[in-house]
Amino acid sequence: MRSHPHARHIVWLILAGGLLLSGTASALAEVAGTGPAINKKEMPNYCRNMAIEMFAVKPNKVKLKKLVEGSNVFSVPGAADQGSNGTRAFQCTFDAEGRFVEMVVEAQGGE
Repeated sequence: MRSHPHARHIVWLILAGGLLLSGTASALAEVAGTGPAINKKEMPNYCRNMAIEMFAVKPNKVKLKKLVEGSNVFSVPGAADQGSNGTRAFQCTFDAEGRFVEMVVEAQGGE
């Protein structure tokens, strides 16, 4: 049985178009958080408290950098010193209204 070269091209075009559209849709999606809106001045404290709880460390073991204001998103980068377990970098993200979106933690040991 012989395959038609045109059929393979059509399948490839359909797959490529689908991937392009799915990538475009995700790029256009807005970041949306949950819960109450948090004042921009309180975002670092909120993030610090999340890190203290997540890493089970004392407040003085969490270091934060300045609040970063992006387009429709705020982020607070930081690091938690876990003693013998090393330091873990993280970033808290808030949406345009100030609602918490997520805390992303850097993989430990290049995992």
